[in-house]
Amino acid sequence: MESSINLEIPKKQFYDKKNYEPLLLECLNRIPFFIKKSGGGFSAPKSESNGQCDAIGNNGCYSVDFKLLLSQEGAQNVTETSLTKVTLCKGVTMSAPSKASMRRESSLPFPNIWGFLVSHSFSLNENNEIILADKADKYMKDTIKSLNKMVCTKKNLLFFHPSRLDIQDSHDNPIEVLRNRAKEALLIVSKARRKLSPGYETYYALLINNEMVILSEDFTHTGCIELTSLETWHNCTLNYSYC
Repeated sequence: MESSINLEIPKKQFYDKKNYEPLLLECLNRIPFFIKKSGGGFSAPKSESNGQCDAIGNNGCYSVDFKLLLSQEGAQNVTETSLTKVTLCKGVTMSAPSKASMRRESSLPFPNIWGFLVSHSFSLNENNEIILADKADKYMKDTIKSLNKMVCTKKNLLFFHPSRLDIQDSHDNPIEVLRNRAKEALLIVSKARRKLSPGYETYYALLINNEMVILSEDFTHTGCIELTSLETWHNCTLNYSYC
């Protein structure tokens, strides 16, 4: 049976930091790597009025800020009726807004960053800024502009994009194509971070099937957690169907 992989559009509740920040915080507090880095775990700041990170380590010297690779405004026009299926490679499809829907949001980050990473080639220019190797329209340029702004943040960052990769009857080929292309692009993001924000660490949080997978800046596996074991996952999906 041929493998089937679909990259889903995130549900709208994940555009709200009141939902995704507690989810990511609970994940960090369940992974031994981060428990050790933080000196026993993280807590949320009492206030972010002075630019505090979203996860403050118990040791007082290690913290992580969460960056959502989506736009809150981008959720407004993304509905089930506006979606279309896009084939990225054999056996791999992506749920994406229709072109008409995308044109209404010409200045917003790409709604499905996995699809963006897989379907485009990236490189760094002489200023260590991320650029597209192929022809880019204004919509794509705005996506890159948003990525470059986040790359320059002088904090340890956890990039999160809640676009679930639904993999069924998997074989190696399409999955490896998907992972390798995304890995290639994310490694460029990591390289830009090392150049423009030296001394600060970079992590990626990805939803693959029913797990939250955390990867380091070199795409090394750091930890994974079953989503159904997370209290915050149940809280933010209580009134929604994610599958």
